[in-house]
Amino acid sequence: MKIYELHPIDGRASFYGKARVIIDENSVETLVSYNTPIMRRLPDGKLEKLWDGWTQTTGKHIKAFCGMDKKQYQALQKAV
Repeated sequence: MKIYELHPIDGRASFYGKARVIIDENSVETLVSYNTPIMRRLPDGKLEKLWDGWTQTTGKHIKAFCGMDKKQYQALQKAV
């Protein structure tokens, strides 16, 4: 397992440790925002939502992770 801090794409210097990505032994990348798993990217590129909520800050983390905006994120089916 590898963990790295997610970096902003909006010119900010950092998310100050509030957003990170965990890559497991199967190469699944999970975005964790404020210690909550938000979504994951499977090795085939498919995105799965793990959390139904939305906040402005977590939205910035999602945008930096995969480029999605609120409408796109909310349209994803929640993983079972």
